[in-house]
Amino acid sequence: MAKNVKPGKLRGNTYPNKLTKDENDSTLNIIGGMSYGLSDLAQLLVKSGITLLREDQLVDGFRLMAEKGIEMGLMGNNINFEYFTLRFGVKGVFDTPNEPFTRSKHEVTAYMSVGTDVQKAMKETLVENMGPAQNFAQMETFINTVNGEVNKTVTSGQVLDVRGVNLSIKGDDPSVGIYLQKEGDTDEKRIKVTLLLTNEPKHLMFMVPTGLTNGSIYRMVHISQAGSGTATARMLKTPRINFSNITLKATDGTPESGEGEDDRPVIE
Repeated sequence: MAKNVKPGKLRGNTYPNKLTKDENDSTLNIIGGMSYGLSDLAQLLVKSGITLLREDQLVDGFRLMAEKGIEMGLMGNNINFEYFTLRFGVKGVFDTPNEPFTRSKHEVTAYMSVGTDVQKAMKETLVENMGPAQNFAQMETFINTVNGEVNKTVTSGQVLDVRGVNLSIKGDDPSVGIYLQKEGDTDEKRIKVTLLLTNEPKHLMFMVPTGLTNGSIYRMVHISQAGSGTATARMLKTPRINFSNITLKATDGTPESGEGEDDRPVIE
């Protein structure tokens, strides 16, 4: 299988640089906040259809390779995982040439660096400066829990799992809440979510309201008075409205294009 390291697109907000005297100097903090584990990545691969392996097989294969590499690295070898290299060393001062290693003074350290394919993708990755941070909600990942599809579909009467940053729904203004709006509809026709199951800065889960038209495209509308991603942030006087960049197709829950697990060959 040929290597295929794709460049991406990073978006960030600027913050004042307090380490310089120029008050106009700023630093760019990347917007994201998502954390993907092995199972999450394996699920994305399986759902994309580019592999016939199951999620557990992908995870087990990676763990076996990584653990053997770490084992060999801790025996003094340089490990080349192609996408990154790993080697171990020792940190600390030895007062005499023959002083033994002691845990109280010395420690084993790890050094990692990216490979040439990753470096090339980094150079080609686009970066967009979104301007000064405003703590807008960033809705990055939508998981239709009835079929496991990611950033593709939404199903009436089923749970939608949303990941991102600054997602908390707070405030007593009547407009505060989560809505689903069909493309082409006016704001008055938005469908409001009535059952919110998880309400955290980086995680929302809610029951999708009935009334969605199968085959139509919907966008999530997020209205909140939460000031930022922290639980103690000051509330906004005026609700802030954000629209998801990702659109979702309303379906009955049947996986799109035959991508359900039952249709895939299983390799034992």
